[in-house]
Amino acid sequence: MSEVRFPEMSSDVDATGVIVTWFATTGEQVQADDLIAEVAMDKVDMELHAEASGVLTVLVPEETEVAQGAVIGTID
Repeated sequence: MSEVRFPEMSSDVDATGVIVTWFATTGEQVQADDLIAEVAMDKVDMELHAEASGVLTVLVPEETEVAQGAVIGTID
């Protein structure tokens, strides 16, 4: 299993960001390097790519504020 984590985009350990959109849904097969989500923090948007191939499980829905480094999904 591979964890999908919100990226650490700030040196502030208490910084949070928002999941803007998921490009893949729970149960969808993804390949390594597929674009799976877009996140935003402090006026910076970033694309997240799958680090492994497998089936995605979304743990945190869009428009949810999360701490950087938090697990937001898994790939099995």
